Amino acid sequence: MAAERSGLICPKGPLDERLDQLLRQFWEVETCTDPIVKASKKELDCESHFVKNFVRLYERKLSHQPELLTQYSAFIKEYLNLGHMSLVPPELHRDCKYFLPHHCVLKKDSTTTKLRVVFGSFAVTTSCYSLNDILMAGSVIQPKVFYILLRFRSHPVALTGDICKMYRCVRMASSDSFLQCILWRDSPLEELQTYKLDTVTYGTKPASYLSVRAMHQLAKDEVEDFPVGSEILFRDFYVDHLISGGSSKEEVVGILGQISALLCKGEFQLRKWCSNIPRTVLDGVSKGDRESYLTFDDGNFTKTFGLAWDLSTDQLLLSISALQSTSKLSYHQ
Repeated sequence: MAAERSGLICPKGPLDERLDQLLRQFWEVETCTDPIVKASKKELDCESHFVKNFVRLYERKLSHQPELLTQYSAFIKEYLNLGHMSLVPPELHRDCKYFLPHHCVLKKDSTTTKLRVVFGSFAVTTSCYSLNDILMAGSVIQPKVFYILLRFRSHPVALTGDICKMYRCVRMASSDSFLQCILWRDSPLEELQTYKLDTVTYGTKPASYLSVRAMHQLAKDEVEDFPVGSEILFRDFYVDHLISGGSSKEEVVGILGQISALLCKGEFQLRKWCSNIPRTVLDGVSKGDRESYLTFDDGNFTKTFGLAWDLSTDQLLLSISALQSTSKLSYHQ
């Protein structure tokens, strides 16, 4: 009776065959492969027009969060004041080849910048390509993290540091910067302004290669004056992170001086210095350029490559979540 009410006809034949056919009929009844409503050409054109032209009103979100807007605006102004971007005058608007969408990312545990603006070079244009689609990525030209960490742990005296705004230390060719245009205004009441980013932009496909390759070129050019610094730059850097060390305090102090002076030649600034023997190694480093520590259970901690580093014991710590217990156990023979 149930089969009859559902519109299924119970076939005749062997039991297994009948059940298989009955189940097949059931799924055919329950599955709808054709659209219920077929759209007209005008309706399809309307949908296509919407997909190509809709925008998210991110600016409205900022207007409802004044504190966030203040931080966002401060980041953009810093970008402009440092010469990392410039205003495009109206007569040059026609030279703008690509506009980068942008949004902010909050990183509350950062010891330096809590808010960062991310520029999206992945946005597809009317050509059906994004900026990243047409850029070359370049090869990986630094050692693997695994080898850098192994070498780091072999040093009795450790030394770490970060390059401040590394990507933005490398300037783009003027013609290429018109592929990195953005729109911005501090308030919806103001007129939109067009800017172009004049330095390497995080998120673009070749950003890592360009910035690292620029540093390597600097090391090649200055190797005669800074032989130790050049060796360290090639060997103990992963993107903008220095993770190095030596067999003695004197050796590490020498490394710190050489690598700082070398990078200064290219206007790269090293900061967030840290060592397992800070009182001796970092004596010549200002407090503002030292890493901020996290204190827990009377110990000083910092992070290197995402790992917690206990400076008092010189140990790398891993955070492991406890397994959830279950009352049901199963096993397979």
